[in-house]
Amino acid sequence: MTTPEQSQTVRVAAVQAEGCYFDLAGAVKKKTCDLIAFPEVWIPMYPGWIWQRPIDFEMASLYMRHSLKRDSAEMRTIQNCVAANRIAVCLGYSENDDDSLYLAQSLIGRDGAIKMHRRKIKPTHVERTIYGEGSGGSLLNVVEEEGVGKVGALSCWEHSQPLVRYHTYSQGEQIHVAAWPPMNYYSSFPEKSALWSQCREGAHNLSTTHAIEGNCFVVLASSFYTQAGVDRMQLGDGKLYHIGGGGCACIIAPDGRKLTQDLGEEEEGLAIADLDFGEIQKVKAMLDVHGHYSRPDLLWLGVDTREKRQVRAELGGETTSP
Repeated sequence: MTTPEQSQTVRVAAVQAEGCYFDLAGAVKKKTCDLIAFPEVWIPMYPGWIWQRPIDFEMASLYMRHSLKRDSAEMRTIQNCVAANRIAVCLGYSENDDDSLYLAQSLIGRDGAIKMHRRKIKPTHVERTIYGEGSGGSLLNVVEEEGVGKVGALSCWEHSQPLVRYHTYSQGEQIHVAAWPPMNYYSSFPEKSALWSQCREGAHNLSTTHAIEGNCFVVLASSFYTQAGVDRMQLGDGKLYHIGGGGCACIIAPDGRKLTQDLGEEEEGLAIADLDFGEIQKVKAMLDVHGHYSRPDLLWLGVDTREKRQVRAELGGETTSP
């Protein structure tokens, strides 16, 4: 087994691309590029309409029909493509589980197998009108992939939750996939209809904090809206996600430096960087918040990683699932 420590560098790519709106087949076809980290719910694109129309049965039903099932022919097409190209992929998508939707991320290894699957543990604000929550297994969000390293993942404002971040750090991730939806500049909202933390600046700030605290490289993937997308989701009269743009992909070093040049807000492409894992050792020598720079005698984190299923038998204090 060749580990990243034995090789000099690992090359990673952050996707900045517009999703295929309500087009599951088209999204799967578009997926056949050699990419590693995809934005939040890139399939079938972030549902921006929920921020102005929490109840829209027609749009929600259409979105549901084009969301991706983890065990499906479309997912197998993606897995086969990954295996054929031998490039690990972290895919962000709206997961359809018997017509319940979840903000999901799957790490597909270079052999095409799904090595890690998780759901956003707390959808943000109006996201809860269409998405359910992840359970304990979604906290097990770091996996080691041969020739790549220990890869972890979180979605969007999960990066604002310090306990979730700390548990992710504790699993020893070396590369962190930060999946974000379109994030416009704060100046795009002169009427102050968005918080600074809901904008591009906030996404970069939280992702940089994760890199510094976690002693890891952060691969920030982001989607964006074109005017066609704004029109397709009927966003024009809203206060958020009602304008084009929002792409903010980049790659961040463990000391917080940005390693890539920004693309244009509506420019489809990849942010690519070669990662030297020796940089992780340099910063850990100074700062390791889950190692030598911690005080577990004073402060510690309790975690329940059990997957809580809707139907389960409670036997003698232990839980078994059918």
